[in-house]
Amino acid sequence: MSADSLSLSDLRSELHRLVAIADSAERPKPDTINPPEHSMPGHEWRVAQEAPFATRPPLWIVRSVDDPETRDCVYVAQPDPYVTYDWERQLDFVSMFPTDARHLAMALLAAADRADSVSQGVTSLAARRTQKNDPPERKQMT
Repeated sequence: MSADSLSLSDLRSELHRLVAIADSAERPKPDTINPPEHSMPGHEWRVAQEAPFATRPPLWIVRSVDDPETRDCVYVAQPDPYVTYDWERQLDFVSMFPTDARHLAMALLAAADRADSVSQGVTSLAARRTQKNDPPERKQMT
């Protein structure tokens, strides 16, 4: 598909999508490295959720721990935006095998891409390329 056939709205939407992808393409460095005496020693990533109704932005916390008994999993704490937490004591962590954590991460990226496309009212260029290359019988089923 050439850029000549795209409208200004298409270009803006695609630029918005590409910036979002760039923001999520590089792996972030951990926000904290918990010391050996911590209850969950290892690396910790914190993601502040945009929640205008909350008194403080809720934090998602993702940890990989160094403890030999639990280091085979990724630990994720999903906050309730209506509750003010003591981040070190009150969060419940869900353990996930790394493969499952990767599947969740990819599903979140795919859903975010789709949400951006739908909210912009345009089909992403990647979806257009897929539709263009689909055989006619597949186009009818979707």
